[in-house]
Amino acid sequence: MAPRVRDLWRFTCPDGAKANFSTIVGNNVEVDKISDAMRLGGGTFLFNLSQAVGRFGENAAQIALRARRIDHDFIVKNPVTNLDETFNLKNMTLGETIQMQNKSGHGLDMVTKITNPRPPAPRWVAIEVKSRMGNDVPFPNLSDAQTQTNYLSDKVRVALSGIEKAEEAIARGRTAGRTWEDLIPKVDELEDLQTAINSGNVTKILARVELDLQGNQVGEILAGAW
Repeated sequence: MAPRVRDLWRFTCPDGAKANFSTIVGNNVEVDKISDAMRLGGGTFLFNLSQAVGRFGENAAQIALRARRIDHDFIVKNPVTNLDETFNLKNMTLGETIQMQNKSGHGLDMVTKITNPRPPAPRWVAIEVKSRMGNDVPFPNLSDAQTQTNYLSDKVRVALSGIEKAEEAIARGRTAGRTWEDLIPKVDELEDLQTAINSGNVTKILARVELDLQGNQVGEILAGAW
């Protein structure tokens, strides 16, 4: 007789999770593995799964951005005519895309600078990616912190401070305190971003990415104001 398959388990991501997902556990062996992980890690296990799914979404958003497939209109005041003009991200020439994150994934998902045309160049774009795996779960909401007007400036300040500490740690030959070291070559760009934030010269975009159970993008990325 075939072993009895236990009831379907549905997992709810913790608050602040990177992505939502649902999965079907197909046999008792899989259930036992997840049960063991839950006993050992609890919410951390779910949070790490969410982070992994979120990475798939971030990768999909990066590819779409470089291929000019993120459709989002935004308004910028023309400094010559002083009139509001509407632009679309798909028509912009962009600089390098930077994941402004430390090694634990904390920071901003994606930032990039519009280099052409003028206007809106020079202008920065910050993109927060929210992902879901399977259309039977909702997209995660922005956190309370992400809805605050000072969120971007706080994140850039933390990153620049972390880079400074990483440089000091490297100079002293320490292994600790180097979590932001990957962004040391980007310090000039981040200082430019900080200036743009202070002058209100940043467009914030919330990108929602739907994934199939293999982590592949499904449909178009839904982009809106953040």
